[in-house]
Amino acid sequence: MKEIAKKFFYKAYKPFSKIESTSFSEYFSNLGYFIKSEALYNSIDDATAVENRIELHEKLSSKFVNPAEKICFLEFGVFKGQTFAIWVSNNTNPESTFVGFDTFTGLPEDWGNEKKGSYSAGGNLPDIKDPRVKFEVGLIQDRLPGYLPQLKTGQRKIIHIDVDLYNATLYSLIGVQPFLEKGDIIIFDDFFTITKASHEFRAFYDFLSLYKLEYKPIVKCRRGHLAIEIQ
Repeated sequence: MKEIAKKFFYKAYKPFSKIESTSFSEYFSNLGYFIKSEALYNSIDDATAVENRIELHEKLSSKFVNPAEKICFLEFGVFKGQTFAIWVSNNTNPESTFVGFDTFTGLPEDWGNEKKGSYSAGGNLPDIKDPRVKFEVGLIQDRLPGYLPQLKTGQRKIIHIDVDLYNATLYSLIGVQPFLEKGDIIIFDDFFTITKASHEFRAFYDFLSLYKLEYKPIVKCRRGHLAIEIQ
């Protein structure tokens, strides 16, 4: 009986026998995050469903958030400023602030099958002419610490996470965590993806293991974007 079991075990796991242990463990780790993200994302039934990310940002900035409300909008990963511009355009409060963090030269490292340098804006900042707008140019770990003393409690914060990478996402979340309050909104651009669950979702999952944050999903997009509100 033992010999039969050994043969079965060998046959079942033979395809993995030539895989290095690090690649083997990484594969199953990534698979685990994918399963977790799929289960969580598809179990969200009470959030407003939209078709695409543009509709998500339009609805959030005009319906869920009063356009006349004073807000602090932080976007981590700006690229050409498409979603950033939506918030600036829709918010009419002259005391609102809009801050974008990006290198504007593309990904600083590979992101799954996306190579280093992808999503580069050629170093060009978005042409958004509004005195409320400011861009922090450089790596988040270099720019965010200097900005944080300007961040205040008592003002509604809208945080858009679109930096793609695990480390940049986790760093951004940990940085703003001391300032998060009830009613603040966090938007994840890649909350659920089939191929990159070990990045943005993993960072959020690990963040929640450090900080017991209560939140409620409010808007989800069929392409994997999700907005949550702090409770």
